[in-house]
Amino acid sequence: MPNDRNERLAADYRDMLQLQDRPYLSWIVTKGEPPYAEEYLLTVRIRTYALSATADRYIVSTIDKCTIRITLWDSYPKIAPNTKMLNMPPVFHPNWYSKGTYCPSTLWQEGDSLKDYVKRMLGTLTYDPSLVETKSPANFKAAAWFNKMRDREELFPSDPVALTENSPDEISEKEQLGEIIDSWEIKR
Repeated sequence: MPNDRNERLAADYRDMLQLQDRPYLSWIVTKGEPPYAEEYLLTVRIRTYALSATADRYIVSTIDKCTIRITLWDSYPKIAPNTKMLNMPPVFHPNWYSKGTYCPSTLWQEGDSLKDYVKRMLGTLTYDPSLVETKSPANFKAAAWFNKMRDREELFPSDPVALTENSPDEISEKEQLGEIIDSWEIKR
């Protein structure tokens, strides 16, 4: 039954198809019936940094693959999506809490698209300097590390990936109409 939330979920699903099966990202719907997707599981292939610890020190190292869950609450789009990195250790970044929850550097607006939110979130993983929040960080250790290292050009961005999108011609009619994709059927 059409309602404002379902219309928004369907519009976001159609927009998210523009990011499907890119070199840096693939995703499946894990809750909701497409196009009314309420939760996405993203596989991200972007080089970023993680923090691990030995008995006597912290070590910052690179990771090349992340798994991220995006949940659209019942009150979405009035409130921002909940975004959680599932792999451990999670990304070591000022915009990400140490337990793996994403904290966007800009306030969520009801009119923001999920696709643009995801692209901004992916941009933080590359340590795009325009997206790194160090004045009011979610992770103070990561902010201190970034401020100390920010002039090292070989480190930032961590991955020069271009966050390109599929053109509308590349999205099949089946996907545009929101039929269940193969990976959805496997997840059931």
